[in-house]
Amino acid sequence: MKGLNMELPVLYCLLSGSALTDIYRHKILNRWLLAGVCMGLALSFFGEGQDPFYMKLLRASITLLCLIPVYALGGLGGGDIKLFAVTAMFLNKNELIAAVVVSFVIAAFMGILKIIKNKKPYQTINFAVPVLISVLLITKTSL
Repeated sequence: MKGLNMELPVLYCLLSGSALTDIYRHKILNRWLLAGVCMGLALSFFGEGQDPFYMKLLRASITLLCLIPVYALGGLGGGDIKLFAVTAMFLNKNELIAAVVVSFVIAAFMGILKIIKNKKPYQTINFAVPVLISVLLITKTSL
């Protein structure tokens, strides 16, 4: 599992940077996402990735297509679905599905806490944070 050892640190760095920019700028920077795509593909090209590059691109594309309806309904921002698509390049299918589900559960919990704290029914959260937490939980690694 040589690739797994290289891919997870890159993914954690990508998600941590995205979470920090989401918290401080309320935006996930495209340069973080582009760096993640480049690193994911580079790891595959140099034989360090767990999947060939075309499988990573296919998984990212399917993830993006599946999350577009959630974006259209206002449930996620554009940066959030792009972050999930890039994350899909680093996780296998089962880990990705679990990460998406756990992210939404964590986000719902955070939203409820924010509603209680601010006493306003409509709240937004920085979704990169639940994505980071869910990936850490799913990959059974902690900071």
